[in-house]
Amino acid sequence: MQTLPPPIMTSEKGSFARKTIEDLKPGIIDNILSEYNYPSQIQNALLELRNEMTNGYLKALKENTSDKSQWNKAAEPNIGKSWLEIPWFFAETFFFRRLLEATQYFQPGPWQGMDPFQHIKDREISSALEPFIAAYESYSKLVGVKPFQKTCYQALWGNQSDLSNLEIYESTNSTEKGKLVLDHSKPAYEYILSKSPLRIAYFLDNVGKELYFDIAFLDFLLEAKLAESITCFLKNQPFFVSDAQPKDFQKAVDFLSTSSKKIVQNLGKRMINGIKSGRVKFKAPPFLTSCFSFREMPETLKDQISKHDFTILKGDVNFRRLVGDRHWDPTTPLEKAAGYFHTSFMSLRTIKSELIVGLSEKKLNALETHAEEDWLINGKRGMIIFINKRNT
Repeated sequence: MQTLPPPIMTSEKGSFARKTIEDLKPGIIDNILSEYNYPSQIQNALLELRNEMTNGYLKALKENTSDKSQWNKAAEPNIGKSWLEIPWFFAETFFFRRLLEATQYFQPGPWQGMDPFQHIKDREISSALEPFIAAYESYSKLVGVKPFQKTCYQALWGNQSDLSNLEIYESTNSTEKGKLVLDHSKPAYEYILSKSPLRIAYFLDNVGKELYFDIAFLDFLLEAKLAESITCFLKNQPFFVSDAQPKDFQKAVDFLSTSSKKIVQNLGKRMINGIKSGRVKFKAPPFLTSCFSFREMPETLKDQISKHDFTILKGDVNFRRLVGDRHWDPTTPLEKAAGYFHTSFMSLRTIKSELIVGLSEKKLNALETHAEEDWLINGKRGMIIFINKRNT
């Protein structure tokens, strides 16, 4: 069995991992409290969670839910520890689960099923439509590697919009091809073309600009007959603020199909027809809102993915699940870090965590010499990686 590097910890002073728990996650609670007129019981629960993160010790879930035992078993090694001395990926995912407990998301009553991030998602879905339309009007109906790459790049750079880290979202708008530290889009296209039409599993990430460009990418794959069908994997419950659920996907499609721009309206209508015909499907497995990596996925999800010919993984969190939120040497070969995955795949990610693999020594030295000091977390650079399972 492969020996994996140690996990990234929130105890690492000066790290982005620590900053997300010290500053960014408490800021999410502040935002929710300012937006919703929650009753005092929910307000107090949110403030208690905030205080626990900054001054206290991690506690287990209390409410009776179907996932309680699984979460508390995973939390057991960290119960009673400071939030600033535990594995980062667990800390982030458990925060969002504890936030749902505090807002009574699962409990019978007026707040059951109420997305505490809906106000942010709705604003993003609405405000992102105009810039998406401006970009989409220049899309070509041609097929081939160049149109594929253009659509792929737009889907990649849409991933800069990450509302769980507002500083990143507000400070970046790069779409430069030169900002790609790895670009396997051409060999990925050649593989897809040689096997087409494929059954594709597509793991989505954020709502808003990213989701619109994802929909355009899905449409390109179907219209170019590169894909026979696409299964969209979304979140089953609120997670990482802007992560897309089926309801968010449907809302985005509705915005597109009712646009005054005919080209965009047609995109929305094609997606509606794709859903009705079964060429576009949805799955929202609870695993995707858990604290586990893809190495730890249950057999049911493994079977679902294995029924597809190819997988596309969007975003930083899906990349962290893919390679594991660990201290990999940046020059670790991609096949060593992610070759276990169950299909050939492509990962599109703007870099927003202190985690990277697959770089040559030359590329790493160039980045460390010439890039900004925070190039691993500022979202200004991206990577498109492709692994052909036949070659691993």
